[in-house]
Amino acid sequence: MHAMQYHVKLPSDYNMKIIRDRVRLNGYKTDGFKNLILKAYLISQTTNNCITNTYSPLYLWRNSEGMTEFIFNGFYDNVISSFGWQNINIGVIYSMNITDSVKHSHYALEEYIDIFPTLSLKEIEIKKLFKIFDNTVAEIIIYNPDKWKFVKYSLIENLPKSLNPNIKIYDVLYISQ
Repeated sequence: MHAMQYHVKLPSDYNMKIIRDRVRLNGYKTDGFKNLILKAYLISQTTNNCITNTYSPLYLWRNSEGMTEFIFNGFYDNVISSFGWQNINIGVIYSMNITDSVKHSHYALEEYIDIFPTLSLKEIEIKKLFKIFDNTVAEIIIYNPDKWKFVKYSLIENLPKSLNPNIKIYDVLYISQ
């Protein structure tokens, strides 16, 4: 299984209602897309402890076939024509737990962990490296051996009272499956 995400960086004074409206009008178009497990339409805003506004959708794919179709058969062209050329971050899904309540998520928390050189990767207790949050409706851990990083996305209904400043907060605008 594969994951991909691109980050469209927007000016700090950008009217994020434009992105919200875009997703409200078009988000359903990826419902049922070939081999798509989930697409979370995510935005970050300068009002949420972020230094930039971003549109950062997260895609989870059953295999590379659906991802390749999305990128090279015209669907990604909509992103290019609207936002310009974007680098796509890709990774391999290490673990995934998506509940039936995933469509009720309001926030996604993103936490990165570096993978440091070691004599044995088998000894790393990956899930114990990350924070656990109440009211989690989906939890996805992705790794990228090219960058030697793990990233965990916790899709939750309500924000915790306190968060580590290294955890990025996204608003979930829509969940497509």
